[in-house]
Amino acid sequence: MGSDCEYESHIKNIFRLSSRHLQSFRPANLLDVGCGDGNRTLRLAQHFMIPADHTYGLDSDHQHVIHCRQLFNAVLTDIESEQLPYQDQTFDLVVCNQVFEHLKNYHGVLENIIRVTKSGGYIMIGIPNLAHLINRLFLLLGIQPMCIDLHSSHVRGFTHKAFEHTLKSTPGITYIDCEGSELIYPLPLHLARPLSKMFVGICAYVCYLVHKE
Repeated sequence: MGSDCEYESHIKNIFRLSSRHLQSFRPANLLDVGCGDGNRTLRLAQHFMIPADHTYGLDSDHQHVIHCRQLFNAVLTDIESEQLPYQDQTFDLVVCNQVFEHLKNYHGVLENIIRVTKSGGYIMIGIPNLAHLINRLFLLLGIQPMCIDLHSSHVRGFTHKAFEHTLKSTPGITYIDCEGSELIYPLPLHLARPLSKMFVGICAYVCYLVHKE
């Protein structure tokens, strides 16, 4: 289906969760942890009607940060070894999409994200699903799962149920909902779309929404 389709599925999960639960939510600012080239960060800011000067991003890639600084507030940070460079309770909305699979110390990063989120604010986290249908088939055949491919930069795999349990058991936040991507390899889109609503645990990607108490 192509990388463009996968890229879009990551952010569409966020938009669908937002439409379902955050229609009246008007965040004053946004932090994107792992902002990459900034494209999705700007789309998120536009979706929530957040101006560029209230939009913030972190990334460990120097060239990405240089580019993003022309678009919004961006800081070069190794989130796994450094504290997020913001005070406690700074942001109404924090997004961390397709990042946790690159981290060994994801617990520390999650705690840091919760720290900089305001009380009453929201956090959205997107991950590739280790229990994705095609990964189950691959394991049955003795093939390495896609989301922890040996030649990728991924160092960790999460199943939907395990990550959901982690969020539900993490102090300081309340789990609200999740959204599975419309991609379920190897199924065609016309079959994957309806199945993704019923069987989140076999989707390629899952996004989670939590509320800071």
